[in-house]
Amino acid sequence: MTNSDRERYQSIEVLREILKRTLKGLKFQLDCGHYVTFGHFLGNNVTIYNGKDLRIICSECGY
Repeated sequence: MTNSDRERYQSIEVLREILKRTLKGLKFQLDCGHYVTFGHFLGNNVTIYNGKDLRIICSECGY
């Protein structure tokens, strides 16, 4: 990766703030059938598979 390519990427903190601000308190059913509540201390962790179609499952089903 060249320096100009590297400069096009934003830091993880930007993504973290977007996710916290946008998803906090929202509840979803995942592709694996389990549920997640973002920002809740007992909420499931999620795994996002990036590709042509996003696949979002809980970390328990991701192993």
